[in-house]
Amino acid sequence: MYDYILEEMADAISKELHLDNAEVLNILGRYWQDKIAHVWQVEDVFESARRAGKPITREDAVEILHEVFDHLDSDLGITWMTLDIALEDYKIDFRSLPVDQYSNVHGVFKVWLQGDSSFQQFGTYPQKADGNLPEALAFSKELAKKNLGVPVFVGCEPCHYGEAEPWLTVILKDGESEPIIEESEAVCAPSSLTIFTKE
Repeated sequence: MYDYILEEMADAISKELHLDNAEVLNILGRYWQDKIAHVWQVEDVFESARRAGKPITREDAVEILHEVFDHLDSDLGITWMTLDIALEDYKIDFRSLPVDQYSNVHGVFKVWLQGDSSFQQFGTYPQKADGNLPEALAFSKELAKKNLGVPVFVGCEPCHYGEAEPWLTVILKDGESEPIIEESEAVCAPSSLTIFTKE
C-alpha cells in the first residue's frame, strides 16, 4: 500500500472517530506491512477521460471505477488501458443531465464559433478541471445571441493530444428567444492559433 494512501486513510479515520492521527497511521502501517495493494481512484478515471477529451461527472467516474473492479480479470489486472477501454463507450447524456448538475461535470472546455479560428477556454489542467461547464455554456449562449443562426460549439479539451471535438452545439435560430443546446454531431475543431483562457 502506498504511504500517501495510508495517510489519507488515517486522516479519514482519525477525523471521523476523533482519534490520534499518528496512532491510527501506526495501526494501518502494521496491518499493511505484509500485504500489497495497487489503488485506483476516481482521479485516475478523470485522467483517462481527459486524455480522451470526454467530459465526465464524478458520479459516473465512480460507477466506471466500480465496473472495472467488478469485471476484474486477476490474470490481467487493472491498467491505464483498462480504464481507457471502460471509457470508450462512455458519453454524458446531456439531455437528461439536470441543470444543477452542470457544475459537477469534470473537464476543460473550449467554445468556438463555426468558421472562426479562435476559441475561449474555460478551466485549465490540472488546476481547474471542475465546475467549468456552466461558465462555458453561458458564454456560448451569449456568442450564439450575437451570431444569429451560426452554430457555436462546446468541446472538452483532450489533455495530451489532439484538438477538442464538438460535444454540444448552441444555436439561436431566427424567431427564437433563447439558444438551443443539443449534443453535437458536427466534426470540426477550432484552430489552436488563438487562445483566450478564462480561469
